Amino acid sequence: MSLSLSEVRMLSRKDLTQKDIEYFRTKYGKRFVRALRAVEEGRVKKYHFLPSDTTKWVVQGNTREYLVNPEVFCTCRSFYQSAVIAREIDMCYHMLAQRIAAFRNQYVAIKSSDAERRRLYAQWRKVG
Repeated sequence: MSLSLSEVRMLSRKDLTQKDIEYFRTKYGKRFVRALRAVEEGRVKKYHFLPSDTTKWVVQGNTREYLVNPEVFCTCRSFYQSAVIAREIDMCYHMLAQRIAAFRNQYVAIKSSDAERRRLYAQWRKVG
């Protein structure tokens, strides 16, 4: 599930070249386009909860927000069906969007309380 060092370098650049975009489209197909769009539209959020000092990533999909555990898991149906069950892909577009956003420091940073975290977890943990 990890991106290669050269992929990280490409994604970390301020501007992607046409060659970079073609590389990622070839490797990830429409998932890359959807992931890049999510990042550019500000739909990737990094929550920092206090006082526990925990961090959680969330990506707004078409219908709801999905909890993303970087390089491990996403609560979307696509990840469960295509990565866990069928093993056709290793990450959904939400996971790819989180990675792109982290490498480019292009995400919405939200500070919140642990009480709010508990409420949000109930919403995010739903697989769907």
